[in-house]
Amino acid sequence: MKKTFIYILIIYMFSWNNVLRSQNNMPNHLQRIYSLSTIWKEMQYNFAFPEKLKQVNIDSLYLAYLPKVEGINSEYEYYKTLSEFIAHFNEAHTRIYIAKRPDDTPPIKISNLGKKIIVSDISKKSVEKIPIGSEILKINNIPVIEYINDSVSPYISASTPHWKFEKSATEVLYGRPHTSVNILVKPPKGKEHEVTLIRDYNSNGMKEPMVKGDNASPISIKIIEKNIGYIQLGSFGGQFLDSINNTLRVYLPQLRTCKGLIIDIRGNRGGTDAAWENIACSLIPESQFKLSGKWLSRKNITTFRKWGEYAPQFRSYYEGTAMEEIKHPSYLNEIDDSLKLSQPLVILSGQYVGSAAEDFLILMKEQKRGIIIGEPSVGCVGEPMFIPLTNNYELMFCSKKYINVDGSQPNDTGILPDIEVRNSYESYYIQGIDNILDRGIQELMKTIK
Repeated sequence: MKKTFIYILIIYMFSWNNVLRSQNNMPNHLQRIYSLSTIWKEMQYNFAFPEKLKQVNIDSLYLAYLPKVEGINSEYEYYKTLSEFIAHFNEAHTRIYIAKRPDDTPPIKISNLGKKIIVSDISKKSVEKIPIGSEILKINNIPVIEYINDSVSPYISASTPHWKFEKSATEVLYGRPHTSVNILVKPPKGKEHEVTLIRDYNSNGMKEPMVKGDNASPISIKIIEKNIGYIQLGSFGGQFLDSINNTLRVYLPQLRTCKGLIIDIRGNRGGTDAAWENIACSLIPESQFKLSGKWLSRKNITTFRKWGEYAPQFRSYYEGTAMEEIKHPSYLNEIDDSLKLSQPLVILSGQYVGSAAEDFLILMKEQKRGIIIGEPSVGCVGEPMFIPLTNNYELMFCSKKYINVDGSQPNDTGILPDIEVRNSYESYYIQGIDNILDRGIQELMKTIK
């Protein structure tokens, strides 16, 4: 009995220590007001989409959220309140950032597949109860789609409705650390049943072993059926520059002998354009190339703003919509033509492709180099800027936007595929068939002589 009591006491003290540690980063009253005011100021004058500011009336929104940040009682509420404020601006590069988030999730990863909320990875100790491929039907006795719409999406900033839902699905089980969440799951084989999980994966240092784990390589190259070169690009993170370039260099001679190429960037959230520069140079015949549209950023000149109240030529300064084009030099393609990859090309894209990976898609689309197959991308084209707040929090917001040659904005839709193909739950998890890859091979074979 005594040993049991001591064991329970240790668990209690450990849990309470985690709660106290999370509260130590709670900004005080003035810091909370300062942070919200800093967000308002930076968005008002530097956010790359001033039209969105007018749609939500940022001044009224700021005044509405002042009492909210004043009245919160925990860091968790603070993070959620700032995230909710930011979500009103509907831009995927714009959110609250902190290295150690004050919320948490069970050791489980969730994804959306045709409006089915699916377990894509889980801890090894829980996989028997919740096999990979299980569908989540309810959360805390609420139908999962209803739960997402009411309890998750209001805190997610996204330019496109499809990305708001996709991102919300991945965060559907997040909540206060060390709290329980009840889910109703339907395994691929078996009956529906309820499982209770604890939100402690991040609090425990993400040490819980997962079935799949996060072992995806930034680049993987292989030769698949019918002598097709398959290049999978999982990330364009700056830390992977050498790995991407070195791997490409090793495989280029073999890739040049292939009849066709498939570049798979599904799941690539972006990073830096420098990560795909050598790949693009290997694919594009021109000696110089660049994106054909315009990059724009906000322009604030105080005197012009005053004059704009009366002079039409300065009206955009007065209204806060003046923009300046940011011109970038062309990429210099120094790869000899004899060494380039000139075969027919298919690019596989999809729901989690964002940022620098979308820049790559835009370039290939503008260059008419290859057929894009899959689903619309995130809609997260632009350049983020980070502004420090208090207590290690930062505001991340889009400071530069891209406008297509025809005047349209890619973030309104994501980068649309030339041929839209989606994986279904039945085909992907039950039959093990990748519809998008299969269609890519089919289309490629039509162009191979």
